[in-house]
Amino acid sequence: MKVVVNEIPRHGLLLEETGTGESLDIERDDINFSQPVVIKAAVSREYDHVKIELNVSSRIKFACARCLERWTKPIDKKIELVEPVAQQTEIDLTQIVREEVILDYPARMLCRDDCKGLCPVCGTNLNKHECGCKGMDAPGRRINLNM
Repeated sequence: MKVVVNEIPRHGLLLEETGTGESLDIERDDINFSQPVVIKAAVSREYDHVKIELNVSSRIKFACARCLERWTKPIDKKIELVEPVAQQTEIDLTQIVREEVILDYPARMLCRDDCKGLCPVCGTNLNKHECGCKGMDAPGRRINLNM
């Protein structure tokens, strides 16, 4: 989605575009988009700058870093920025959206904050079932299950 600065009318522009996570180059190996990515933009020009208000919405699908279960999570990102007009003739909103969405990705995706993860001995998902291992590794040493 590109905006030509000289073509922004006095009353501004309202733009909407739908794409995929792949077409926007915002998917990772561990994060996929389960719905189209909807980008809405309100663009206005004021003297020597362009004011841009963006709203990005979709749903991402990911595997929890602790229990490995697949989950979906909504994305509803609001972005406000001011771009100087100086020598720009065109503003690439796709690049701005890409950077802002990727910066919001957490280092570790969790299904919930209190996820118990997997038993390191038998691999049981501790969110669903208790196992008989009682937090012991194979040689009988205690291990901490709180990550």
